[in-house]
Amino acid sequence: MNLVLRITISLICAITFLNALVFVGISIYRSIHAYELVFSGALDERPGIHLIESLDGFLLAIVFIIFAVGFGKLFLPENVLMKQIQISWLEPRSFTDLKHVLWEAILTTLVVGFAIVIVDDLDDLSWLHLVIPGSILLISLGLRLLKHNHK
Repeated sequence: MNLVLRITISLICAITFLNALVFVGISIYRSIHAYELVFSGALDERPGIHLIESLDGFLLAIVFIIFAVGFGKLFLPENVLMKQIQISWLEPRSFTDLKHVLWEAILTTLVVGFAIVIVDDLDDLSWLHLVIPGSILLISLGLRLLKHNHK
């Protein structure tokens, strides 16, 4: 059973890391497309939106990498690959440690995502646009309470 669990966790980490690489590839494509728009003079197509979307994709890739590495370090601490990955701020001792790092990365991604939505819909804002800032506020409060209770 232990072998099956290790294989399952290894697969989860590998596929999550592959997802991160896909997000990096998509973000590179969006960045190149934005630069093509800038250099061709097609500024009416709003290349800045493409650049912000690529930033959002890179941030999502970082979230996936944090999850893959953190999950691997937490559940496969004796793995040779996990021992070689040395990131000072990503050494989870518990699932709560990993959750804190992930929440902070997700909050940053949500803020950038909200900026994209606002710039895209600037001419047609509605009350529905308050859902993302409300989510950011609730997650921030939850993170603050968790950090305050665990110190």
